[in-house]
Amino acid sequence: MNLQQLTCVAVYLCAAGVLFLALLNRVLILMRERWYKTPFIVLVFMILSCGAITAGYALPLLPWIMIPMLILSAMLVGEILRLGIRQKCAGSPPIDTIPHKIKLTRPVTTTDLICHRYQIELPQWHGERLRVAHLSDLHVNSHLGAEYFREVFNAVEEEKPDIVLYTGDFVTNAKSLPMLREIIRPMGRFGSYAVLGNHDYWSDDREVGKVLMDKGIKLLTNESTVINCLGGRILLTGCDYPWGQSAKNIQIKDKASLHLVLSHTPDNIYWMSGKSADCVFSGHCHAGQGRIPFFGSVIVPSAYGRRFDHGHFVVNRTHLFVVSGIGAANPPLRIFCQPDIFIIDICSCIRG
Repeated sequence: MNLQQLTCVAVYLCAAGVLFLALLNRVLILMRERWYKTPFIVLVFMILSCGAITAGYALPLLPWIMIPMLILSAMLVGEILRLGIRQKCAGSPPIDTIPHKIKLTRPVTTTDLICHRYQIELPQWHGERLRVAHLSDLHVNSHLGAEYFREVFNAVEEEKPDIVLYTGDFVTNAKSLPMLREIIRPMGRFGSYAVLGNHDYWSDDREVGKVLMDKGIKLLTNESTVINCLGGRILLTGCDYPWGQSAKNIQIKDKASLHLVLSHTPDNIYWMSGKSADCVFSGHCHAGQGRIPFFGSVIVPSAYGRRFDHGHFVVNRTHLFVVSGIGAANPPLRIFCQPDIFIIDICSCIRG
């Protein structure tokens, strides 16, 4: 193999790599958990890699090199557009994060829990300061241990939240249901509320829901409830789409209410922002679960790729909060990606 062929193979492999990542994020990783899912993903990777090597070796440099170059160019343009949209939708950074840093010498951060604190002012809220604790993606399993989850819940309770929101994926599979029953508990002065995630539906949504309700956590399965507290009125809606049986519809609030929506995936943000949602709380992305220092996430299960992988965003005046989550799944490991909880203080906006 001469230098020209090596160059061609390298270019084709790069194009195959970015194409695989696009398919992985937007299609493959969203497949239902079955025994064949991982082998199928590996098979797709091998087909693309072998095809790239074969094409780079067998095809002449011109004009065929233009195919991988076009793929790479399209991906580069897409990444630039993503960065622009992400910057346009960027919300406020946390007012505090404890602890602050990840050490490069300790890449495994599976149980290095951190707390991000946010504060936003909303004209729709007419009461006293409302403190919301947002948790997601517990993925309860024996690898992390019950004591870890108890420490997480203790950390939440120390923040004295008014309401606690769980946004799905309580378990990875049905084997963890007994452990979920052992550790889960309601928190918050005015209650704990939840929606289910894709893994809950893939495991046993009825049993997961039963555990939550038995433990005093209100499950909002494509429904709404009203909370009157702190001198204000909250319309709280749960949305399971696309894994539940829900249509793309949420209850429209009255003008006197603050509308908070729980959606396991942040992919629903655009149509929700066109409804009456003031804040949307999501998880699902795990902030990538494995991140590259100074670059960020690589694998994100979202139709929008890395656009809304983690943090605070504002989309058409709707605030979106996407947590990293508490646990990890397939494998139960986090690399340079800390599990977290969000504490959001919602304050009234007094206009002069």
